[in-house]
Amino acid sequence: MQAESLNHHQGSTSRYIKHDYDKERIVYARDYLVKNIESPPTLIELARIAGVNEYKLKRGFKEIFNQTAFSYLSDLRLDLAKNDLLEGKKQATEIAFELGYCSLQHFSKAFKKKFGMAPSKVGR
Repeated sequence: MQAESLNHHQGSTSRYIKHDYDKERIVYARDYLVKNIESPPTLIELARIAGVNEYKLKRGFKEIFNQTAFSYLSDLRLDLAKNDLLEGKKQATEIAFELGYCSLQHFSKAFKKKFGMAPSKVGR
């Protein structure tokens, strides 16, 4: 999915990312989010860490990965949650709170929106 997104980006004219350096910084920001999934930085902190301004981070991330930085993070978390549910490692309640959802209901709603099924139906 990530390689496909980058290939799509390379084949089109870039609206916000004009230089390879900027592209590298956006990819670095994505990698940093993935490595720090447990406690991600704010958007302002992420921009500072990546070495770009907040505007370029927001626009560039969406241009390269076709979603915002935190939508990307949310999708990644939900993918990890689905894997945990499929492997029977954890209960949905435990996963929801580990991912930072304030309630099982919010987690279930986000999970169902992404996968089209409730977390309780995974693996059945």
